[in-house]
Order: sequence, then C-alpha cells, then structure tokens
Amino acid sequence: MATQLRGVLRRPVRLVLTGLAIAVAAFFAMAALLTQDIAKTVALSTVTDIPPGAELVVPSPPGNPVALLREIRHTAGVAEATGRISEPITIGGTSVVLTADPGVGPLSRVRLTNGSYPTAGNQIAVSQRVALPIGSRVVLGTTTVTVTGTVDAPSSDGAAVYSTDDGVLSLVPAELSRVDITANGPVDLYGAVTADEARAAAISNAESRAEQLLAVLTAFVVVAVIAALLVAISTFRIVFTQRIRQLALLRTVGAPRRKLLRALVAEGAVTGFAAGTVGVLVALGLGQLVPALVGIGGPGRSALAAPAVLLASTVLTMFASLVPALAATRVSPLEALRSSSGDRQSRSAGRLRVGLGLLLLAAAGFVITRMFLDGITSTDRPGGTTLDFLLLTITSATLVFSALLALGPILLRPVLRGLGTVLAPLGPTVRLAVRGVGGVPRRAATVSAVVALGTGLLAGLLVAGETVRSYNNAQVAAAYPADVELTGAEELQPLPDGLVERLRGRPEIGQVIAYRTVRRDAVVHGQQMNFEVSDLDIHALPLFDQLRTVRGSLNALGPGDAVVTEAYAQSLKVGVGEEIDFGAVRATVAAVVVGESLGDSGVVLHHRDLDALGVGASATHALVTAGDSQAQAVVRGVAGGDVQVRVLAAERAERSDLVDVLTALGLALLALTLLISIIGVGTTVALSVVERRRESGMLRAIGITRTTLGGITVAEAGVYGVIGGLFGLLIGVPHAWLAVLALGLGAPLEIPVPALLVAAVALIALTMVTGLVPAWRAARASPVAAMRAD
Repeated sequence: MATQLRGVLRRPVRLVLTGLAIAVAAFFAMAALLTQDIAKTVALSTVTDIPPGAELVVPSPPGNPVALLREIRHTAGVAEATGRISEPITIGGTSVVLTADPGVGPLSRVRLTNGSYPTAGNQIAVSQRVALPIGSRVVLGTTTVTVTGTVDAPSSDGAAVYSTDDGVLSLVPAELSRVDITANGPVDLYGAVTADEARAAAISNAESRAEQLLAVLTAFVVVAVIAALLVAISTFRIVFTQRIRQLALLRTVGAPRRKLLRALVAEGAVTGFAAGTVGVLVALGLGQLVPALVGIGGPGRSALAAPAVLLASTVLTMFASLVPALAATRVSPLEALRSSSGDRQSRSAGRLRVGLGLLLLAAAGFVITRMFLDGITSTDRPGGTTLDFLLLTITSATLVFSALLALGPILLRPVLRGLGTVLAPLGPTVRLAVRGVGGVPRRAATVSAVVALGTGLLAGLLVAGETVRSYNNAQVAAAYPADVELTGAEELQPLPDGLVERLRGRPEIGQVIAYRTVRRDAVVHGQQMNFEVSDLDIHALPLFDQLRTVRGSLNALGPGDAVVTEAYAQSLKVGVGEEIDFGAVRATVAAVVVGESLGDSGVVLHHRDLDALGVGASATHALVTAGDSQAQAVVRGVAGGDVQVRVLAAERAERSDLVDVLTALGLALLALTLLISIIGVGTTVALSVVERRRESGMLRAIGITRTTLGGITVAEAGVYGVIGGLFGLLIGVPHAWLAVLALGLGAPLEIPVPALLVAAVALIALTMVTGLVPAWRAARASPVAAMRAD
C-alpha cells in the first residue's frame, strides 16, 4: 500500500486530473452551505427595519397612500404613524433608493449626523454611501431637490436618500410597504398587528427563504455530485487500466489481491481528501471575502460543516475507485501481462447491461404513463398533485439517465457509425477521432453520459424557462395591461367627472382607456352566480399583442360576445360557445384568455351589453400609458387625493423579472454541472493521451504530422461533446415538457431552437477547448520515445 501511495505522490499531474471534478463538487457543496448561512444573515438583518419604538404595524396596506396615512393618523389611540416606502430612483446617473423615514422620534430608523432633516417635499437627506454634499441641488423626477443633511442609516438600506413619507409621496408615485404606529391608547385599526408579531413573522419568513434557497442549492449539489462521481469512476478506470501490467507483476511476485484492492481504494481516499481540501478551502476563502467586499455579514455556523464535506469527498472518491479497482484486481497475472490496456467487457456483462437498461426504460415508461392517466394535462387538480407530478417527472428522468448509463456502450456503436458518416467529409482527422472514441466504448459512454447530464439539464431549463416566460408574459399582459390604473376612492365607485378628459389633455401622458366595472348576477349552467364584469376595450390595450387565448379568438368581438380569463372559466366551468345569462343580456363565450384577470375583472362584455344591463355611463376605471416616473407623477397630480393610483408598470416589471432571475439562477447553478462535465472530458482526453503514447508514436513514425495528431485529440474531445449533447437533448426536452405539464399552467410548449443551437455549439466548442492541452502533449512527444514508453 505504501508503494501505491508513493506512486500517487510521484505523479502530481495524475492526482490533479483525477481529483479535479471532486474538488469542484466539494467547493460547490461547501459554497451552498455558506450561501444559505449568508442569505439567512442578510434576511434577518431586515428585521431591524421595524424600529424598536413601534408598537403596531399595518403590513402592505392597500389603497391611496396619502388618504390611508391621513385616516390612520386620525384614528383614535394613534399617537404617531409613519409610512414605509422604498423606491429605486436615479440621481445624476447613480442608482439610489428613495426611503421614507420621519428622521426623529421613536419611529425613526436613521440618526441625523450633519445639517437638518428634510421638512418639505423638495428636500432630501443622504446616507453615508451617497456622495452628495449638503446644499447640493439635484433633479429627482420633475422636481429639483436640495440635500439638507446626512444621516447614519442601517447598512441594509444600501445607497439611500431620505425624506418624510409625505415628502416621498410628493416626489414619486409609490405604494406603502407598511405603516409603523405608536399608540397612546387602544387602537381599533383593520389589519394592524403588534410590532412583536410583525418581527416574529419577518424572522420566520427570513428563515423560510433561507431554507428554500438551501433546498434549491441542495438539488443542484446532488446533480453535481453525481456528475463528479461518474467522472471519478471513469478517470479511475483509465488510471487503473493503464497500470494493469504493474498490478500483474505485483500479483506475480506474491501480492494478495485483497491487499492490492486496499491500496487502490486508499489511492482514491488520498485523491478525495486532497481534492476535497482544496475545494473546501477555496469555498471558505470566498465565503469570507465576498461578504466583506459587498458589506454584508459573513457565514456563521455553516463553516463548521467543512470537516463533514471533506469526509464526504473522501468517501465519495473511495467509492468511485472501488468499482474500477475490483475490475483491475480481478484480472489474472498472465492475462494482464499479455493484454493491452483496452476496454474489456464480457458477454455476460453485456447481456446484463442490456437487461438492466431495458428494465429501466420500461420503468420510466410506466411512470410517464401513470402521470398521464392521473391527469397531468389537466389544470384543474387537487392540492399537492403538482408536487407529486414534479417528483414523478424527476423519477422518470433519473430512470432514463440510468438506462443511458447501462445501454451507453451499446447505443454508442450505431451513434458513432452515423456520426462517422455525417462527419466523413471533414477529412481523415475527424474519422480517426471517431474511431478512437469508439475503441473504448465503456469509457466513451461514461464520459458522454456526464456531458448528457449537464446538457439535458441545460436543455430542460431553457425549454421550461422559455415556456414559462411566454406564459407569464401573457398573464402579465392581461393583469397589468397598461402603466397606471386609476380607480375610485371606494370599490367600483365612478371616477370624478372630467378626470378622464383632463388626463387626455396632458401631453406627458399617452393613451387613456376608460371603462366600467360592475358586479352582476348571472346564470351559468343553471346556477346563480355573482361576479364582476367590465366593458374594457381589449383591442385598444397597449399590450394586446401579448395576450394569448387558450381557446377561441379575440378577433371581431361584438355585442353578445364575452371574453373570459382562464381562471374565471375554470371557476364558472364555462368554455367557448357556452352562454352566460345576465337576464337582459345573453353572452356567448367567444374566447378564453390566459391569466387570472383582464384589467380588473374576469369577464369582459361589449359596452352595448353593459348599457343594456342598465349600467351608468360613468367610468369606474382608467388605464393610462405613462412609462416613466415623470409621466406617472403627472398622472398622480391630475388624479388628486380622491382617486386610487396603482402603478402597474412596476408590478409588471417585477413579475417579468422574476422569471428571468429564476432562469438565470438556474443557468448559473447548472454551469457547475457543465463545468464538471467539461472537466470530465478534458481529464479523459488527457489520460487517454498518456495511455496511447505507443499509438501516437506509431502514427508519428508513419508520417502523421504533429498538427494532425493534435487535431485528432481535439476532435475526440469534440466527439464526446457531440454525443453527450445529442443524448442530453433527447432526455432534456421531453422531460422539460413533462415538467411544464406538471406545473399545471396549461402553457403550450415553447422550444427555443436558437438558444438550444447556441448552447449545443458552445458545449462542443468548450469540450474541444479542453482537448487543446492534451493535444499539445501528444503532438510534442518524439516518435522513438513514445514507442519505447510502457
């Protein structure tokens, strides 16, 4: 055993190549724990957002913020109330957050350090992270404001400027995130909770978010560990196969098989310990450095998990070395001395692979059939079914991928034949590369499976992301069809007379669409129901082109036609062609559109139908095109304090950004699996160069140039990428479709062909890049030295 371990230490390059994938997996596992710890620290720091002096809190109060604050301050028992607002703005090209704070008193979160705190709407104070001197004048929206002071503010606020709640509302249109209250007696206020209850809820929410983040990261860690395990198994198989002759000589001179097996597994343990140590130390270093650079709290107790991650890395690598070690030590001394380091597999093992692979495919088929029989295509399903379907989708993908591992060496032969035919016009270099990969089918199948794992996840995420994004855009276009929505002070109360005309008369404001919304009784399938209907002009909406119909058409809508949202159609149990009886009007459903609401209701009729129902002519809602903060400020100014102003553009951007952020996060996390896949290709190619030094020498001796020999090595790496990419797409795209069905969205499948092509080409290019260094090593060896090597 000592001889084997000394041999490992004498070959540091082999140690690095063997342990690289394990090091990356250990880094990611440790980084996931640190990220969860940091996320919890950051989230918990926001709890201090509720000042110690607050006694009551009204979270997320709806309605006109000016009117709400006035009402709360005049409520019996309220001593002081301040609205909390945080609005991102730009001052002089710098992004800051305009934050509401009283500046003094028990509800203040900041402390004045210089100058005076703002008392008017054209004044602001700045935090230490905003480089604006006292007395400077800057433009904020349509108003020129003066910096009157500097404050010491919580670090969680970031780069912020401050004014009172009334001052902030006079500068930008905004919503209240909450209202903090001090009391001098009993307070009867709807929605109010004690400050302690609000803090407890904030702590619980922060911990829950951190745990959800850890759950997501854990899923990707598991995938990365599987990829690293496959790469390690393939790498150890190559390394041990290269040393068959050495092992045979040791067996010949009396070394017991069990002792050799322990030595090879110990070699795996050394590799895992060394690689895990590197990965963990890099993660710990970045875990301390990154929070320090961005000014947030660093990791806490999660750093104590480093020994556990290191132990897991060692055990994982020992397990990865066990299977190749068993195969290497089972070879008899005489057979090993005769044979070359090829890819051996008995007929019985081949039959076992076929049987296992077919059994796994049959199991995957059974799982998929079960999902369709249980109603995966239905959007009307009981609670908890979505999670069950997602777990079954993951189970099916796991079974198919396991079948690929079992059937890989067999599937590889026809794939390589077809690939060789397609790539034959590219010349002998590529043809030799295809044959070189086919010469070791088990190795090629394992490495291609690792690439397929990363490619399948990438393809699945791209397809599912594009499908959900398209569906989300349609939902957002229906729910937030303009930039600003105006409603009466009370629900369904008409807008003030002349307001719509005044808005249309302002040049800063674009289109203004006024419509009526009322609540009416109706009979659907013989059942009496009561719901809101409107006469919104759908074709006039700025986002009309983004609306999507589930069934029916939005063309040529007229009197007697009804447009119903998907959510309302499920609730009312109506479909295209069915009637809704309002008494004086019988409306036929002409279209069902994606979304929960269309404007402010779920059912839209023609304006003549609302007239026939006796609805008054005064509009209850108005949708306004006002894309920038200046135009929105004009809308708020024209509307006055008796109208509720809701900025839909901000909510629409938040909903749209969420899908992009989640997709980007998924891609970033999947990049690790792809990195391990590419490392696996590079390691395999590098060790193959060492393994085939005689072959390389013979090729050089018969006239193959260094450039051609290097080209063969690079092309082999590219072939691994092509095969893995093909298998990955075949597994990833169908299971992305199943995942979308499992979510119960009813969204049609969207396949982003350009994005998939770019991803496939990039993957092949990256795998070829990993072959550059091995190609250089293969090409620079002299023919005589290579042929003499053992």
